[in-house]
Amino acid sequence: MDRVKTSGTAATTTDEGRAKPGASTETEAVKEEAARGEAERGAAPAPEAAPVSEAAPKPAAPKPAPPRVTESSTKVDTKALLNNTRIKTYNNAPVDFPAFLREGYDVKVIHGNDYTVREDGLIVKDYLIGEGESPKDNQECTFNYVAYNENGGTIDSTYRRGAPASTRLGINGMIPGFELGIKDMRPGGKRRIIVPPELGPPTGPATFFSAKQWEVFDIELLDVKSCSRAGGLGSFGSNIVCE
Repeated sequence: MDRVKTSGTAATTTDEGRAKPGASTETEAVKEEAARGEAERGAAPAPEAAPVSEAAPKPAAPKPAPPRVTESSTKVDTKALLNNTRIKTYNNAPVDFPAFLREGYDVKVIHGNDYTVREDGLIVKDYLIGEGESPKDNQECTFNYVAYNENGGTIDSTYRRGAPASTRLGINGMIPGFELGIKDMRPGGKRRIIVPPELGPPTGPATFFSAKQWEVFDIELLDVKSCSRAGGLGSFGSNIVCE
């Protein structure tokens, strides 16, 4: 009996010893499977980095529109300009007559690009240059003219009177701006001058002008004569003769 038990015991021990390797094999299979999974995970390709898109070029800034140039190169109140145009039409002003827009004490003079703004304050437009030499002080000028106010109304005209005017330069016989404007004309020339108030005519009840306004003159220079004193003794009893 003891031998059987011993044998049984030996058998049992042997069986257990044989059974254990089976369990070890299963454990190793699990380990191999885990190692294979890790290998597969390690071999998996890394996710590709998202492509970096190149920065799109910024659109070029639009070129600014060129400034709108008007006849006066200034901003003009359209309503006031239209009103001025209606008044000029009513007064039968010339087609190319300038516009005067008043803003309190300030005046905007609206004129074409064919006018010249001079340093002496006059604004001049030549229609015909003429020929010969310009008049000088102490010479007599014979001319026709039409004088206008700011609204294009005719103030005075030699054509209405039926005879040209004549006067000598340099004797304060003319409106300052008028004399400045005629001094560099030539006989046969035709010119329009726009005269600012500071170069304009005197004002008052004895004149055509009741307020300090801009004046416009259309001038035609007809003739220029040289003048000298004749007769008498020096300046006493002598006369001015122009020829």
